[in-house]
Amino acid sequence: MTASASAEAAPRPRSRWLAALLTVLAPGVGHLYIGQRRRALIIVILNFALGAFYVGAAFLLPPAFWPIAVLALTMIGLIAIYYVGAIMDAVRLARRPDAAPRVRWYVLIVAALALWAANQAIALTFPAIRAHWPWRTYSVPSESMQPTVRIGEWFVADNRYYRSQAPARGEIVTYLLPSDNRTVYVKRIIALAGDRVAFRGNRAVVNGVTQSEPFADLRDDAAYYATTAEVTVPADHIFVAGDNRANSIDSRVERHGFVPVRNLTGRATEIVLSQEGDRFGLWIGSPPP
Repeated sequence: MTASASAEAAPRPRSRWLAALLTVLAPGVGHLYIGQRRRALIIVILNFALGAFYVGAAFLLPPAFWPIAVLALTMIGLIAIYYVGAIMDAVRLARRPDAAPRVRWYVLIVAALALWAANQAIALTFPAIRAHWPWRTYSVPSESMQPTVRIGEWFVADNRYYRSQAPARGEIVTYLLPSDNRTVYVKRIIALAGDRVAFRGNRAVVNGVTQSEPFADLRDDAAYYATTAEVTVPADHIFVAGDNRANSIDSRVERHGFVPVRNLTGRATEIVLSQEGDRFGLWIGSPPP
């Protein structure tokens, strides 16, 4: 065989750009493209291992800012290392002269679609898995809990707290309404079962005693629900209200009503994300830890 014939028979180098692009779109497929099947399998396994690590670690975390922040930063770092490392490795190997035979283009497409389908299947099961975590984060889309929790902020809630503890006045709780089992609400407990509660100029009056509420926004004491008739909280229920008394749909409103204790999903603990740096990790639960 002549030298020219040998050169023609040698496999052509793969495109570094295409190897990098395929790795970004579906980690592992870039390595499959350059003929590195074993490395492609390892990278795919690492992809799912990262997800398993995150889910497993989340089960061990307490409902507090710092452990959650450390886990989030760790995951960001690991994902960055994973992608950058996979891309650099694919680019480095793409120009090797001893590349394996080319993989058919339709095999690459099928591999990418299979990875996408597997990731989507895992994503669909994620909410069911997250429901069993001891904590959960929530964003605040309304002003009803200002100034304690501001619009756009995220806070963390202890999902297991009410499995062993009874609700107490002053706690900020997450809950579902019997009429709406999809929306998670957040309000503060004002009164417990058997308590008599009314509002006078936005101030809560529980069992005839006007409450001290330094956390609440009591302005606009002429608002529609600023003053209410006294009601008695039924058994196994609580009465909740927003800290922004003039701008909150809560137990003062008939369509909301009392909240069954069994509908409590968690107790709020700390702010985990805010536009104001000094509010990161701010305790919003009651009583203080």
